[in-house]
Formats: sequence, C-alpha cells, structure tokens
Amino acid sequence: MNRFDPVSSTQNSRLKAVRALRAGRDRDHLLLEGRRVVSEALDAGIALEWVLAAEDALLSDSHLAALAARAAVAGAEVVPCAPALLREAGDLDSPADLLGWAARPAGDAAAMLALLERGQWLLAAAGVQDPGNVGALARVAAGLGAAGFVAGAGSASPWHPRAVRGSSGTCLRLPVAERADLPALARAAQERGAEAWAADAAGADARGAARDWRAAGRPPVLLILGEEGRGVPAELAALCARTVAVPLARGVESLNVATAAAVLGWELFARGGDR
Repeated sequence: MNRFDPVSSTQNSRLKAVRALRAGRDRDHLLLEGRRVVSEALDAGIALEWVLAAEDALLSDSHLAALAARAAVAGAEVVPCAPALLREAGDLDSPADLLGWAARPAGDAAAMLALLERGQWLLAAAGVQDPGNVGALARVAAGLGAAGFVAGAGSASPWHPRAVRGSSGTCLRLPVAERADLPALARAAQERGAEAWAADAAGADARGAARDWRAAGRPPVLLILGEEGRGVPAELAALCARTVAVPLARGVESLNVATAAAVLGWELFARGGDR
C-alpha cells in the first residue's frame, strides 16, 4: 500500500472536495461513509479514487487496515487522516473512521425501462425529498428484486451522502437513475407494453392487483411512490394504468414511503405464485 502524508489541515484538497459535495456543488462524485458502505462499494466494483482512514485506527484496528488494503489493491489511494478532521468531514452520529470517494454512477431511466422483461419491475420515487427515504427506497428496490431504481425530478438524489447511508450502500447493487422525467417514463411504459402503477391510499387492494397482474401475463411494471402525505402528483397518477394501496387498519392513513414500497414490492412482485 502506497504511503501518503497524513491529512492534518482543513485546507487539504480532499477535505475541500468533501465540503463541496455536501454543499451540492459537486454532482459528479459520490461520498461513501463508514466501513460497511465502503465495503459495499468494493463488492459492487465501484472504482474508488481515494479513501481517508483515521490515522490511529489504521494502525491499531486490523479490520480497518484490511479494508484499507483491499481498497488500495482495487486502485484507491489510501490516505491517513487526523481523527478530528475525519469527524468534521463525516455526517454520522457515530463518526466514521473511513470515507471513500468515487465517480458518481450514471443511470438512464429510459434505458432501464426498455430492458424490462415480463415479470420485472422498476421502483420510482416522485417528489420524495428526504434523502434518507430515497436511500431506503433504493434498498427496497435492491432487496426485493427490482430491475432498478429511479428518482424523479424533484426527489432527493439517491447519491446524496444521507441517501447512500440510508440504503446501507445497497444502492450500488442495482442500476439507479436520478432527475428522471417520470411523466415521460410513464408514457414510454404504455407505448412499449409495460404498465405504470401509482401507489395511493385510495387505490385498489394490492392483493387483488397482484392476482390481476399475474392473470394478465405479468407485464413489466413501473411502480411509482410519492412522499408520504402528498402522494404521487395527480398529473402523474393520471398517466398510470392502475393505482394500488396497502390496506391499513385502526384508522391509519398512510405508511412511511419506504415501508409502503416494501409491502407493495413484496406483495406484488416478490411472493410469487397465484393466491
């Protein structure tokens, strides 16, 4: 592993780059916070440019040292950093002792839709502005077998540091697109024999929708969810072939958007079999 002088000043170029990304001035790179997320990135084959590792832990923690060595073998520059500066650069309640930096993956929502086959689905976020919720949606998409995840224009970026953390790095396991034109995507779905579905509390029971979908031969689906409370915008929902809902009890009106996505994704697409 190549040796680099420890980062010891807030004016270090890498720390300046981190601050610029957090301020939204850099949309070309990705910040990976913590061991788990860095490990996920390496597992996904993401080309890390560099990692900052807490100088004291790098010398005393064999697990961190091994992860840093793995990053170095993959081509990243591993740079020791003063722990206090690393804490300032991070955004975790429990400060990370490892930060990674990489080019932001590029995703094309229209291309993802065009590749969908029968039985496959895309998960999309419409106006979901909390990065943690967007990250959790990406995690649902990855975990329940969606072909990809799409964040529409007006949603937080799935590459925001808090979104990446919210996904626990699993956003790196599947195709992801951001700032997508969801109305255009819904129209494209209809043109190619797929269906766009909107999640809405007033929609059809997801259990019945699942049976209908299987009976129709399981056409590809673009499943769209909106922010809790606001839901999918009316003009977008009007372009959808179906609205689906999670039946709720005790007067509960809605679920957190990621929770709703998990229930719908499981019931509609993941369980399998006719019921």
